[in-house]
Parts: sequence; structure tokens; C-alpha cells
Amino acid sequence: MATESSMAPREHSSVRRWRILPGAIIGASGDFVLRHARDEDADAIIALVAAVWSEYPGKTLVASADMPELLAPASAYAQGGGRFWVIEAKGRVIGTIALMPSEEPGVVELQKLYVAQDARKNGLGSFLCSLVEREARDRGARAIELWSDVKLLDAHRRYERLGYQRGEALKTYNDTSATVRSYYRKPLAADESAGFEIEAGTPSALDPWHALFYRGAGGGAALGEAKP
Repeated sequence: MATESSMAPREHSSVRRWRILPGAIIGASGDFVLRHARDEDADAIIALVAAVWSEYPGKTLVASADMPELLAPASAYAQGGGRFWVIEAKGRVIGTIALMPSEEPGVVELQKLYVAQDARKNGLGSFLCSLVEREARDRGARAIELWSDVKLLDAHRRYERLGYQRGEALKTYNDTSATVRSYYRKPLAADESAGFEIEAGTPSALDPWHALFYRGAGGGAALGEAKP
């Protein structure tokens, strides 16, 4: 899964700004921990992204050239007014997702959705997307956009199930793999709540993810955030 764009700060964004405490835990359930990324996670996050990319012929990650923001993820996203979350299982990072304000006012961009191969097909990817949707609503955004590698067809199917609409735009990146990405966008209606999608055949698969979300993520600023 790859949903990336520019990391430049977007000064015009009307964002609710809480100070994020790097590494702060949002919720824990069983072996799983949901928390904000810290710069010290760089090696683990880069290893996860590289492993996902390696599943596709011709995809090679050189973080310093392709995603320099991953060298210090907490600092890079804080500087840009964004968020970066990780899911751990017994101390191992098995999933990531991030949000950045878009260049378009009132829109945020979903980025860095990656799930370890042995942690898929249980609702984790959809849960991570719901974190971005909740944060987008908290910021008063009217839409979420993303750019996803054209090779990642499973990710595209997930986005479409979650209400993202594919556009005609394609973007070619000057990275190590000459990546081409498709554009997706989801409008956010003011009267709708962020939801969780349970994938077919797993009626209770999201239970641990629900627990992670609701322990500390509700009622104003999430655990691990502080007012300025």
C-alpha cells in the first residue's frame, strides 16, 4: 500500500492544532498497541514499507531518496501539521498510516498505509483508514484524498469499499522505482460518523481494533495529545 505526496508544510490549512507527544499510546488491547510515531521508529517503519514494496516486481525502497520523511517520521509530520500512527504487536510495528493537510483548503491527504503481510485480512487496514477519517472530521475537512501505486490492486479495492472514488489523474514519481500512482478521493458529509468495515468472512475481526480506537481516542483530544 502506498499513498504518498509532498511533505511540504501547508500553511493555509485551517487545522485544529494539538501538540502531539511522540510515541504516546492511544490505546492497547491484548498484544496490540496503537500510538503516535516517534523518530526512533524510523528503522522499523522503513523495514515495513520496504517489505511491502518487495512484494511487487520492480519496487525497491531507498528511504533517503524515496521517502526522506521516514528518517524522522514524528518530526516530519509535526512540521507539516500532520499525524503519523503506528500499530504494534508485541513490540513489532505491523501497520502504519499518516495524514497531512492537502494543498487544497478543507481537504486532508491519507498517506503511509502499510500493513505487514502476516497481519492482513483481519480489518486492520480499514481500521487504520478510519483513524484518518476521524482526524479529518475533527479538523472540519470536507474530503480525504490519496495517491496509491497503480500496482496495489488490493489496496484499491479496499479504498473503493470504504467510499473512495478513483479519479482519472495519474502521477509519476521520480523515485527509485519510477512509481505511478492513481488518485482517489472521498467526500465527508457533515452528518456522517467514521465507520469500521469488517471484511467478508471475519464477523468479529475488528473487535481488537475497536478497543484500540475507543480507549483514549474519544472525547476531545486523544490520549497523547496536549493543548498548545
